[in-house]
Amino acid sequence: MTIVSFNNISRTVSGTELFSDVTGIIRDGERIGVVGPNGSGKTTLCRLLARLDTPDSGEVTHVKNLRVHFMEQEPALDSGQGVLAELLASCSEIEELEVRIAGIQARLDSGEHLDQAELDSFGALMDRFERLGGYSIQSRAEKILTGLGLGPETFEQAAGSLSGGQKSRLSLAKSLLAQPDLLLLDEPTNHLDLNAIEFLEKLLAEISSTVVVISHDRAFLDNLTTRTIEVLAGRVRMRPENFSEFARWAAAEEERLERERKNYQRKVEQIEDFIRKNIYGQKTRQAQSRRKMLGRMQPPPETGRAPDKPEWDIEISQRSVSLVLEARGLGHRYNGAPALFEGFDFSLMRGETLAVLGANGTGKSTLLALLAGRLRPAQGTLSWGRDVTTAILPQRVERPEGEISVLEWMYNRAGDLTLGQARGLLGRFLFSGEDVEKQVSVLSEGEFRRLLLAALIHSKANLLLLDEPTNHLDIYSRQALLDALDSFPGTLVLITHDRTLLEGLATRLLEFSQPAEIALGADKVVEYGGDYSYYKRERDKLLKRLAEGQRKTSPKARAAESRSGKISAPDTAPAGGTLSKNKLRRLRERKDSLEVEIAELEERKSALQLELADPSTYSRRGRAGELSAELKELDNRITEAYGEWEKLLEYD
Repeated sequence: MTIVSFNNISRTVSGTELFSDVTGIIRDGERIGVVGPNGSGKTTLCRLLARLDTPDSGEVTHVKNLRVHFMEQEPALDSGQGVLAELLASCSEIEELEVRIAGIQARLDSGEHLDQAELDSFGALMDRFERLGGYSIQSRAEKILTGLGLGPETFEQAAGSLSGGQKSRLSLAKSLLAQPDLLLLDEPTNHLDLNAIEFLEKLLAEISSTVVVISHDRAFLDNLTTRTIEVLAGRVRMRPENFSEFARWAAAEEERLERERKNYQRKVEQIEDFIRKNIYGQKTRQAQSRRKMLGRMQPPPETGRAPDKPEWDIEISQRSVSLVLEARGLGHRYNGAPALFEGFDFSLMRGETLAVLGANGTGKSTLLALLAGRLRPAQGTLSWGRDVTTAILPQRVERPEGEISVLEWMYNRAGDLTLGQARGLLGRFLFSGEDVEKQVSVLSEGEFRRLLLAALIHSKANLLLLDEPTNHLDIYSRQALLDALDSFPGTLVLITHDRTLLEGLATRLLEFSQPAEIALGADKVVEYGGDYSYYKRERDKLLKRLAEGQRKTSPKARAAESRSGKISAPDTAPAGGTLSKNKLRRLRERKDSLEVEIAELEERKSALQLELADPSTYSRRGRAGELSAELKELDNRITEAYGEWEKLLEYD
């Protein structure tokens, strides 16, 4: 059944036509993804479909009594009510139904006689109340809040005191609890961690509402939606497929139209050449006929498909040694607060991509700041290998105060570029012409993120530390970033909730456990020695064991005695799947790095054994004990490295 129809709608904002003559329908129960570059008109289109705004021309029609809810990207929320109370209060229809039902029920209980029309109305109210989930509203509200990362500890907290990200999650919870007939969401995965995104994805697939979602999250769109609307360069295109299928079709369509454009241009040139040679000769009439033919020829349409894409080729100034970084007994806390993590050992080898996962506030960004040398660890040691150069992209960066243009900012930040070279670098990141004269203070979040990435890539560091690098990037820039990082010849440490990035890049993962998992016995930090698919399988097993009270009983999941645990690399490749060339390359690079690491460890072991065999060693108080302890640790590391190396042999 069609619930929304729109006919020849157009919209112009600040003199720029976003789209025109757009026609289509939305059917009951559909899951629709809306995609396009930042600023292309996605939110504008959805507000028109929700009838919150009026098109410049054309018409949007809703079926009678359609309940519509539109969730903005940045909701205003200043209530003094507790989070749970604020959420429940948003369900005004359920509250009204409850009052009306209670009133009629009181009349019945008093023995009052109701006529048939009143009884029918009472039955309809009860049916509506049940369909809206009125009987389970409290438990559903708590489940939704918890699933979105607002646990019981926040239920009584004043809603107005929440952080910006928490307010967005509460606003999303209101949308989900309301279960309107038509639910429109503007980038709902912003501010959500991986678990919350997967919870949202599952819930949106199950609810009865028709869902229209604006998103740049490719995995989210592919898993949820069955129809795609693209808003790009003044055009709107719709296809009955998810985004990846749409993207493949669009690429093929672009290639087809490009061939048609080339054929058209070739024919035009041939006709013009004939006219030029024959207009005054014996074939004048033919030339005049060709001129008329030329006037009637219609060029193939411009697709408007291919958005401007940044050119992100990442180079490094020099190659680092095999062992890039090593942490021993690492721990950190802030101002006497409980430790975020402690007793944490790990190493990072050249060519690896280490993904760091976990709920917001568990310590991921702190770890990145430690690895960048911006913080000193409260416990343990960190050491970097020779020739390791580091650059970090923090999640939040303060904009410079005062008036400074994009070009000036890059020129000052780079330090080794002329103004012309800085302009050229900015052009690769879609800052061209007058864009480079824009004040940094007025850039959109997406533009500012691109500017930061330009500075990061110019650094030519061989160890990149990236905290949510896809934040505020549109779906096309995210793909450009994935392609660039996939060919990056250095080492990556990556915090991200973008599953497309994780699936494409990660060769090893660290996860910061949630408090509820730690309460069940999970380590604060768990290391997964495999890619993202392996992580998902092994994490499910780990959580099941924890829930059953069988913590770490499997040899494969054996953890260290410290406050961190390690789950070994997979024994075999994932069943039924094949690895991409880039993933295979990274696994082979990891195997090669392990060979170098093992050789270095064996060399150090030999040196220790020689020193222990020297009688003079025992004349120095405590020296023999120190050497023996280091030798024992080396043996453990060698055994671990050999185990991982053997499992990677199958990828040769």
